[in-house]
Amino acid sequence: MSTEEFYLYGHLLGVFLLLGAAGLSTGAGIAVGRVTHAKTVLTLCNTIRYSELFGTSAGAILSIVFGSLLISEAGYSFGDPWVSAAYALFVVVLGIDHGFLMPRNNKARAMAAALGDAPVSVDLVQHLTNPLTTAAGVLLDISFLVFLYLMIAKPGA
Repeated sequence: MSTEEFYLYGHLLGVFLLLGAAGLSTGAGIAVGRVTHAKTVLTLCNTIRYSELFGTSAGAILSIVFGSLLISEAGYSFGDPWVSAAYALFVVVLGIDHGFLMPRNNKARAMAAALGDAPVSVDLVQHLTNPLTTAAGVLLDISFLVFLYLMIAKPGA
């Protein structure tokens, strides 16, 4: 196995971790807005939290480290437009994920934990079904299509 192949496999492992975490978080995020019991909300919010903390974080580290190593090894430049766009998008995506969605998830977890074994409250339902949160989640999922385009088409390379 060549060095380039090793870097590529490491990068792809990170991408698959990111996709797995995104799929789990998206599925749990859709489900959490539809449940009626606070303990179920708490379980789903915990699933999202751990998926993001472990899957997204590990995937992000592997993708960035091995992707960065792969750029030079494969003969590309950090100044290539598709590489610059991918790095910029990556920062935006992590900012939305960890800077906006995760704090909202933490608040939902706290609200659900406070309810204990009760049904979900009106406030919790409103928090969980906030259109801005839904839009941010959809934006993150769409970003994977943009990343896929950048990695396959390599525009400007």
